[in-house]
Amino acid sequence: MFSLFLTAMALSGCTQKEVIDLPRGTATAEMEAAVDSFVEATKSRPAPPDSIQLHSIMIVKNGKVLLEKWFNGEAADKPHVMHSVSKTFTATAIGLAISEGKLNLMDKVVSFFPDQLPADSSEYLNDMTIRDLLTMTCGHDEEPRVNKDTVNKVDWVTGFLAWPVKHKPGEYYLYNSVGTYMLSAILQKVTGEKLIDYLDKRLFQPLHIQRPEWEESPQGINCGGWGLHLKTEDMAKMGQLFLQKGE
Repeated sequence: MFSLFLTAMALSGCTQKEVIDLPRGTATAEMEAAVDSFVEATKSRPAPPDSIQLHSIMIVKNGKVLLEKWFNGEAADKPHVMHSVSKTFTATAIGLAISEGKLNLMDKVVSFFPDQLPADSSEYLNDMTIRDLLTMTCGHDEEPRVNKDTVNKVDWVTGFLAWPVKHKPGEYYLYNSVGTYMLSAILQKVTGEKLIDYLDKRLFQPLHIQRPEWEESPQGINCGGWGLHLKTEDMAKMGQLFLQKGE
């Protein structure tokens, strides 16, 4: 499970002309041996679902890359789908939008989609906030089944809003990737930009991350909760950014 981070970042001192890659250091013999031992241990794991297939390892200490390896056809310059780590980037975009005065944590979800609400909109649905989407406390008993399988059948936002909300939002946790998709839809609604475009100039360019691919719904909204493709060092930069509290 991946945590959702909400932050307003000050990406200061960076210009477009600067190449901002992580500096390299040297791994100790003990670190090299420990990583080699770990890699060998993964090879001895049983068949799926208990098996581990490594795609990359990058160890960063004090802002320097000390060790980096790629496996199973992956490479330093090859983007990799991030699956649910995508949520961290979506939540970061929401934090930036809040810092810019475009959103508030307690904004009601229904307020952004008045023309897509079900006819029998419930009290609990009406109470759901952006904070509830971020913390996955939307109040659902089960995760809304709105995905690529419903292409050309159900608008994803409409499908989410129609899904029964059986618990008071903010009090009942359920892992909810479509809830993060809703954050992407809300951001696009209030900024007029897709999530990928909004983050490009505010996050990716300052971190010298080449504009990545982000999968979309049939409605042209970045998936938010999944589908972002990044290189290993891009992820390391994001981790370092959080370690340095947005600097």
